[in-house]
Amino acid sequence: MEITRKEISPGIVALELKGQLQSGVECVRLGQAMDELLHEKQTRVILDLSKTTKVDSAGLGKIVNCLSRLKTSGGTMYLAGVSEMVAGLLKMTKVDRLVKVYPTAQEAAQNFPITQ
Repeated sequence: MEITRKEISPGIVALELKGQLQSGVECVRLGQAMDELLHEKQTRVILDLSKTTKVDSAGLGKIVNCLSRLKTSGGTMYLAGVSEMVAGLLKMTKVDRLVKVYPTAQEAAQNFPITQ
């Protein structure tokens, strides 16, 4: 899995995940990317899953963990570009009630509160 960091607008960072988010090294790498963002005081984050081909239960758990860590730091995380398979997983596990999902990272960025 590749993780590409993109600054969408000032104070909003998107992490584009390309490939599979599964147990093991992929989850560790997402955790490390979140560590870096939190260390830099970046608290408005979008996980762009438009190029993510598969998410397993460990990957879903890591997404929830990242959301929790951001909220603890006073931040917010949105998801963007989820596939039908991932959307089904989010709905089945009720994670879609915890995190907002948008069609694109750009739309997600436009929906962050003005101040945080």
